[in-house]
Amino acid sequence: MYLDDLPELTQAKRLRAGARGVAIRDGDRAVAVAFVAGGSLLPSGTLVRFDVTRGEDPSRRLADALTATGARAIWFYGGDEATRRAALGLDLVLQPVGAAFVRRMDARAKGRVVFRAPSPADRVALTDVLREAPGFRAPHVQVAEIDREPVGVVLSEALEGQWSETCAVVYEAHRGRGYGAALLAGAADRLESGGRRVCAAIEGVGGAARTTLERAGFRLADYYFTATRRS
Repeated sequence: MYLDDLPELTQAKRLRAGARGVAIRDGDRAVAVAFVAGGSLLPSGTLVRFDVTRGEDPSRRLADALTATGARAIWFYGGDEATRRAALGLDLVLQPVGAAFVRRMDARAKGRVVFRAPSPADRVALTDVLREAPGFRAPHVQVAEIDREPVGVVLSEALEGQWSETCAVVYEAHRGRGYGAALLAGAADRLESGGRRVCAAIEGVGGAARTTLERAGFRLADYYFTATRRS
């Protein structure tokens, strides 16, 4: 659990699902465990999780983990203070590669959005949309309509605690009209009315995706980083 009590989002779960755990030992003691990416979503040889035994020096054990696994980098969420301090202690080069957002409930996006369950007529469009979804395992899918016309799809998935992650995909013919923010704001309102807290994530750190989330009433929680050994 990190900043805002935020649990792991779907992208983090995907990255870690195929990771290989390597015990880091000091003599006959296990002092840490490093998880190495499989190479499909991140370059092979990237650590995607690092757990240190209580009382150990995180920087020292991260150095041991990089040596033992041959990894040159570690991917982590900025709110993971132990990993962040360990990376900074080793003078690794930090590069933000993604971002997590939480709803702050002051959306600027306006416009009435109506949500409904997908119908058989939506099947072809949904196939394309789900390819763009950020790795949700079992999303709740709703078609979004504006002025009685389907303009996109919103997906949400329950995470740990009272959190739900959401995303919106606007159909190609309706892009460029600001509908993405309206869909996200409407979806977040519905989730919050049911007692859920709402989060979302993007790849990269800016651009249209970030603008859309901020217009929908989300604020930055923290970045995802890769920390890399200097050449």
